[in-house]
Amino acid sequence: MGLGVVLQAEAEQEMERAARQLARPGEERHQGIHQARKSIRRVRALLALAGAAFSATPSVKRLDASLRSLCRGLSALRDADALRDALLHLSRDAVIGPIECERLCAFVAVVRARRLATALARDPDFARRRSRLQQAQVRIGLLPWAQVRDADIAAAQAFSRKRLRKALKQARGGADAEAWHTLRRRLRRLRQQENALARVAPASDHATPGVADLADRMGRAQDHALLLARCRRSGVFPARDRAMLRRLVEPLYLDALDHAAAALEAASA
Repeated sequence: MGLGVVLQAEAEQEMERAARQLARPGEERHQGIHQARKSIRRVRALLALAGAAFSATPSVKRLDASLRSLCRGLSALRDADALRDALLHLSRDAVIGPIECERLCAFVAVVRARRLATALARDPDFARRRSRLQQAQVRIGLLPWAQVRDADIAAAQAFSRKRLRKALKQARGGADAEAWHTLRRRLRRLRQQENALARVAPASDHATPGVADLADRMGRAQDHALLLARCRRSGVFPARDRAMLRRLVEPLYLDALDHAAAALEAASA
């Protein structure tokens, strides 16, 4: 069995998992949204990993665009949940106390519940989204995975590394938010591809040195950036709490950026 067929099975399983996660009930729905988005991103990474073998298949671009749209459509729901996680991390690191964390999380819970209720009113039980995921799973099965060669995969991985190096250069030494956002996307794509290859071909070493440490450093900076973004405008927290969070989080964000910059240097050395 060729590696392409194994990757096909991975992609189909991730699509099935995404649809199943969106069907989780009650409070589990929030975690289901997070996991569904992760599965969709993994599938997009696998489609990119097929590289030249899919370049002559127009349906791949349409499928990828559809998956991107699905993922973006869930982003507002996930953002509220990620904001809650960021507050819990502050409490875990003793930046804020547990009682303060619980109070702030209550504001987030209101926004989170409102956004989910609105989304479910438009798409009850996420039936329309789950149907799109199931259709995508069928379309994935029709792609020419058997034509994917090891050389195609190696070239696609090399292309992802090239894009990451370019993003590293653009983000290094600056504080441009868009450059760092691009870097996070490029980093995530490469890690997803390498993790998939580690599962299907464990005998080969596909890991890029320094990438794991860079991802950890940038994840911390992202938590702080998310909080700061919500503190620069109204909508979630009262003005007094926004001022308090800015005062506490801004130094942490700058420190996290410094550590991420050090990891950038190591990764690009």
